[in-house]
Amino acid sequence: MVPSAAYGATMLGSAAMNNVWVTYSIPFFSSRLSSSSFFLGQALYMVWNALNDPLIGWISDMSPGLMRRRIPAIRYGGPLWALVFSLSWLDWGDEGHKGSFLSAIHFTLALCAYDGLLTTVELNHGALLADISSSVEDRTKLNQASAIGAVIGSCSSFFGHMYWNPVPGADLHLFRRFSAVVSLISALAFTYSAHGISRHEQSLELKEKLEETSSELHHKASTRKSVAIVMKQLWNHKNLGVFECTFEKNFLSSFVDVLLVDLSRKTRSLIISTSFILPWLTTILVGPFVNKHGVYRLLQIAFTLKLMLSMVALCIGYKHQVFIGLFAVATRVLTECVCRQDKYLHIRDRSMSATVMGTNALFTKPGESLAPMLGWAILNYRSSDSKGIGQGQGQQTTLFYCLVLGPLFVASAQLLRGEYLGKVKEFINQKDLEVALSTGASVFPSYKET
Repeated sequence: MVPSAAYGATMLGSAAMNNVWVTYSIPFFSSRLSSSSFFLGQALYMVWNALNDPLIGWISDMSPGLMRRRIPAIRYGGPLWALVFSLSWLDWGDEGHKGSFLSAIHFTLALCAYDGLLTTVELNHGALLADISSSVEDRTKLNQASAIGAVIGSCSSFFGHMYWNPVPGADLHLFRRFSAVVSLISALAFTYSAHGISRHEQSLELKEKLEETSSELHHKASTRKSVAIVMKQLWNHKNLGVFECTFEKNFLSSFVDVLLVDLSRKTRSLIISTSFILPWLTTILVGPFVNKHGVYRLLQIAFTLKLMLSMVALCIGYKHQVFIGLFAVATRVLTECVCRQDKYLHIRDRSMSATVMGTNALFTKPGESLAPMLGWAILNYRSSDSKGIGQGQGQQTTLFYCLVLGPLFVASAQLLRGEYLGKVKEFINQKDLEVALSTGASVFPSYKET
């Protein structure tokens, strides 16, 4: 029996930390860094973020005993990741002066350490799918368990905003305590996950172990060819979704705090948490629709809805705060729906190795660094003071246009790319879809993939 609960526990810990990190890390450092320090740190992080994925994936795949290597990556890498998450919110010495050298070091090291450990855990967790399952039914159960774990972990985003203080220089001791609790829960989840998967490995029959060894040797022999094929596919693939998805998550708290200032803190927290929970719930519920109508239809509806909602929001303006809150949630869900377009364009007949998954990131991860850099540049250019993102004169109008024009531009570009939708319709049929879903190509991405 596959260890569904144990496999899903890793995603619970990952979601609990990552939802808080992507939402508040940029606002947290914005009041501590000068523009030059921020751009330099993001540039270094962009290089590290792109290169560490294939490197860690290659090390993992080349090590003897795939399962024996992947399980320790979760058992030890997970708690260490949780520790880095907790320590990153602390002031490393005297960081009271904005633009200090220590703040720049803090920012760069925190980003690189966090991403490196996230990569170690999530690449190995994703690659374990093929190692611990042998049938379509088993993989379906594991994917569902991951989605359920992510839904539970995403609740951290609600409580995070309850303790977050957007005012630059404000006391964040409650938020830091909350982060420590989240890191402890995540560490326990990773430990439980590694223990459960390890017990499953020990219960395998000798025949299964021999089959795993044979599969591993074949896997190593075909890795170079697989990487070359995927690199060619990704080189020709223009992924706007990764950029948009990262931008929306990094500045979501600023959007909510500035544009929805008249709503209560609890309501704003609910909006943020809902935007993280709904994509995972849709992962579970969207299966019947995709089976009946196909992925092409799903993507076409998602693009059209984003375009229509953006146009309506542009006409209404930011005065109608309830609508803007609903718009922010809807666009986040729709963006998650389409941000992994590669999985629809190039359906593959097996779960990808950690090396191939890491190579994917080599092409898509620069967008993760460019998104906050562009957002920082826009908001600081429009700001009349230096108090931080979302705090100056005219920031409300600027944030509104950032929130609305991004989805409007991306949806328009994707709909105009007729060849994209044509390729999706050509490649996706019922048989391919069953293979895609059974091998982990779910409609919505994991955190490392976005």
